Amino acid sequence: MKKTILVLMSSVSLVLCLFVNTGCHHHAFASKPDEHKNDTTYLTFSKLLKERLEHDNIDITKIQFYVDQKLVLRRLQSNEKGTVKGGIILFNNDQDVKELVIPAFTPGVCEKVDGDNLKISFDVAGKTLEFGALYGNNNFILVGTNWHQGMVDVMYDGNTYQVQCGSCSNAAEAKIVVRKNQTYKVDDKAKVVAGRKL
Repeated sequence: MKKTILVLMSSVSLVLCLFVNTGCHHHAFASKPDEHKNDTTYLTFSKLLKERLEHDNIDITKIQFYVDQKLVLRRLQSNEKGTVKGGIILFNNDQDVKELVIPAFTPGVCEKVDGDNLKISFDVAGKTLEFGALYGNNNFILVGTNWHQGMVDVMYDGNTYQVQCGSCSNAAEAKIVVRKNQTYKVDDKAKVVAGRKL
């Protein structure tokens, strides 16, 4: 009886050891990182970068832009309706709120460069938001009027919209960014300099 239990326990132990070892080996292999993956990061599009690109005769309208924060545009349109009831004029003031959301890192294109202002379209052609590097600011931020409580009024598609940042506290924090490839190739055929003697 003892021999049977001992053999059974040994068999179970052997099966468990095989199972655990196989599982661990598979897990370690599966979690190996991809060594050849390109590392692409976002770079804030600054006034200095714009000047460098213009110096190199690079067409800014050919660059892929992104906005680094979520932007929410709201247009308030008053639909005030008047009615007469019992000789009294009553107004029903409904507001039709039209909302547009531009998620963070939505791609956009520059449709027009006007000095230090860029008109960026994240939707169809002609619908643009204006970003500028104004008042000594190096980064391109939203251009608008009536800044208040972290929001700004902008012209978009022929209408005035109130813009707020959906992922930060102030619409002025939203910047346009570009992608910059950070991949560096190591050359195996490196030359070792021996030095120079007289």
